[in-house]
Parts: sequence; structure tokens; C-alpha cells
Amino acid sequence: MLCATALQGIVDIPAFGGCDDYYILAVALFCFATTQLRTLRNTHALALVSLLTVFGMSALQVVAAFQYSDEQKVPAWWFGNPKVDTFEGVVEAMLGATTTVWAYVPAFLTVELAGCMARPLELRKSLALSGVLNVAVFLVVGLTVVAKWGYDIGDPVTLTKVGAWSEGSALSKALSACLLVGNVVSYMLDSVPLGRFCQRSWAPGFADTWSPASVARYALYTLPTWLFALLLSLAVPNLFVLLAFTTAFTVPWVTQIYPAVLYLALHSRANRSLLHSEGGERFAKLQPAERLGVLMILAVGCVSFVVCLAAAIGKVSFKDLRGPSQIGCDNWIIWKG
Repeated sequence: MLCATALQGIVDIPAFGGCDDYYILAVALFCFATTQLRTLRNTHALALVSLLTVFGMSALQVVAAFQYSDEQKVPAWWFGNPKVDTFEGVVEAMLGATTTVWAYVPAFLTVELAGCMARPLELRKSLALSGVLNVAVFLVVGLTVVAKWGYDIGDPVTLTKVGAWSEGSALSKALSACLLVGNVVSYMLDSVPLGRFCQRSWAPGFADTWSPASVARYALYTLPTWLFALLLSLAVPNLFVLLAFTTAFTVPWVTQIYPAVLYLALHSRANRSLLHSEGGERFAKLQPAERLGVLMILAVGCVSFVVCLAAAIGKVSFKDLRGPSQIGCDNWIIWKG
């Protein structure tokens, strides 16, 4: 859906008549084609492209913040939310926390990318770089934009009512281009290993050739997950409500709660090997400081889950926060609320 919105921000296809679903189908077909690559032999180049798009989007937002002003600006507080005296304001503040939690989504790729690497331990450097960039972007871009436009920044930022994001503007198109390329690259990094996993699980004896029969069979193996994602994009009436619940039920669990529990469980068995049945790396018992750190991560994950779930429920409850919701396009509406 985000890719479709970005594509629509770059080019207006008259035949689509402004229908979001047609843009979704166009992007989905392209993404399905990229899934057929089967392997990623040069993730360095893809990671570099992804990094450049992130820097590009960051720079564009900072430039827009200095060039355009928000006439309805409500200055942000250092702590709290200017609308915290209302329940809707509390929910809005929690949705802001959800955005911060969503920043941990790249950690979803840890297992997939490590499985594709010749030296999986090298991924530690990427994780460290990702963490530093996350903090840097939140501080530099976030503080700059909020200082210039106030606390009520749209999610995504293009929903903020300033001239920078008016339809057809150069800044809007440039941001949409970065968003499209970055999301497609992220999709490839995630979907290609997932497609290969499905094939190895369902057809371990698959003849890995490029004959027409093999190509067709591999397409069938990758089809279920693609169809499921496409169905969600078309059938869910509100993308951001879906993202709110998806964040609550996945991000804290995958990036904080489950890793902490697994780490504690593995280190509680000091005489067991991680990867090898004989002579492999063995886990030492955790030192008190290490155990405290892991428990803090577990606690943060649990708090994140509660906050994200409450924010998602609140987003559904308040129409102003939920925004327009519909299934279908203007000339073939299935449901609208």
C-alpha cells in the first residue's frame, strides 16, 4: 500500500482514474516478479540503495521543514502532549510511541539475511549501524521537523498540511520516489529469502533450474504469501489501522520479548551447544549485569506491546484518528465508513 501511494505520488496514470487499488495491483505484480529471483547474491548493493533512499528522505524532510511553515502549528512540549487532557490526546501520544516501536522493524530481517550470508556473524556490524542510524534519524529529522511544524506531524509526514507536500510538487515527488525505491528494496530483502524458505519446506527436492516447468513451480511456491499480502492490502479498509495492530502483535514480540526470553533460556543451559552437537560454541552463565540488561529489554518489549495495542484500539475508536476507510474505489465501492 505504501509503495502504491508512493507510485501515485510520482506519476498519475489516467487509466487508473485515481483508484488506489489499481496502483496496489501494479506494484504487487512487480514485487511478485522480484520474488522469483530465488537468491540474493549481492545484498551489499541493495543495502546501499536502501541507505541512500533513507538519507534522501531524511534530507528532503529537513529541507521542507526550513522552506515551508505550518500555519496551524501547535508547538510541541519537551514532555507530554498538548492534547493530553483528552482521551483522544492520550491515544495520539501512544500512536507516537507506536511509530518509535515501528523503527525496530528492520530487525525482522536478521534471521533471513544472516541465513543468506557466508559469514553470518558479520551481520553484527549491520545491526550496530542500523541502531546508530535509527537514533540519528529520529534525533536530527524528528526534532527538526517537530520544531518547525509543531507536535501534530502526520503519519506519514506527507499528511502534514504544508505546501511542501502539495500534489505534484517537486519535494513531494522526490520523497515519493525515495519511498517507492526503499520499500521495494526492503520487500526484496524480506520476500526472496521467505520464498526460498517456502520452497525448501514444501518441496525440498525441487529441481533448481530455469526451465519453464521449474519457473512455474517456484512461482506457485511463492504465490500463497504474496496473495495473502495482496488480499490484506485490498480488503482491509484502512492501512494505518492495519499497521497499528500489526505493530502491536509483531514488533515488540519479534524484536524484544522473544529474543530476550530465548537468550535467557539458552544461557540457562550452560552445557548445551548453540549450533553444533559436538565441540560447538557453548553458552556461559549470564553475569548479573548481562541478565539485568536482558530483563530490561524484556520489560521494554512488554510495555511496548501494551502501549501499541492500546493505541491501535484507540485509533479504531476515534474517527479523527482513524481517517477515511473504504474497500474498493469510487466507481465500485464495496464498503465505506
